[in-house]
Amino acid sequence: MWLFAFFHAQTPLGRIVKAGVCGAAVVAAYSGLVSAPPSSAQIGLSLAVIVALWLHGYRESRQLSYASALCDAEIREDEGGIRVAGGGLDLVLHLPSRTLTVNKVAKRFVSPDAPGEFQRLRSGRFEWPFRALAVEPELTAADARAASKRWTDETVTIPSSTTDTAAREAASANVTSVGEREIDVYWVHPGQGDRLLFSVAGPAGKYEAMERAFSIFSAWIDREDEARRAIERRHKAEAWQRDWEAKRLAEELEHTRRRGDGATDESPPHLLATARTMAPSRRW
Repeated sequence: MWLFAFFHAQTPLGRIVKAGVCGAAVVAAYSGLVSAPPSSAQIGLSLAVIVALWLHGYRESRQLSYASALCDAEIREDEGGIRVAGGGLDLVLHLPSRTLTVNKVAKRFVSPDAPGEFQRLRSGRFEWPFRALAVEPELTAADARAASKRWTDETVTIPSSTTDTAAREAASANVTSVGEREIDVYWVHPGQGDRLLFSVAGPAGKYEAMERAFSIFSAWIDREDEARRAIERRHKAEAWQRDWEAKRLAEELEHTRRRGDGATDESPPHLLATARTMAPSRRW
């Protein structure tokens, strides 16, 4: 594996060039060793070229393994975080701050609709809301006709004409391969609505962990929102209870005050009798 790092490159031509340069460097190093006297400069330059080729191949192998690895999710519920890595992705979902932090994403996954800075850096931080949507493979025209006839209990027949064959091939040209699954990650821009950040596509199980991570994070958000709404409802109920008790106490105090004022205004009975006795008689 370490030896193959000398030949890692993105294109076959690049591998051929690297193999040629590596062979020339080995020959130059050997000739420098066997020459009399040994050429230290030639040996050093050859070794430097060999090391540079190896480092380049090692980085290429790391990038290839990073892009082809199975996507995996590390869920830390106690910390409220989920890290998704592999398959050309490295991102973190953080519940306390409600953010999506994209550390790295393969260039081929980035959408042209994404923000310009994200397209340039292929990394960024985005606030909630965001979501991952699975794109179901579209049916070809022939499959649609077959499904329609199946539901209407008609016999499905395959057209044999050249025109229909060409139409079927053209319709199936843009259809996702069987077993492939595409997942789109959207972020809601405050002023522009949904923005497609990146899309990943691969075998059905390759990015299942990422889809599950976004689903779990959405469930965490819903649970947190529900708990917050429950606390708000309880606070409103407690405030209503306090207001009702304050009004009831005020009404009782007002009723007591009125009863006290009425008792003060009424004169005692013996005072009324004395006043009648002292009043002059109308007969005289």
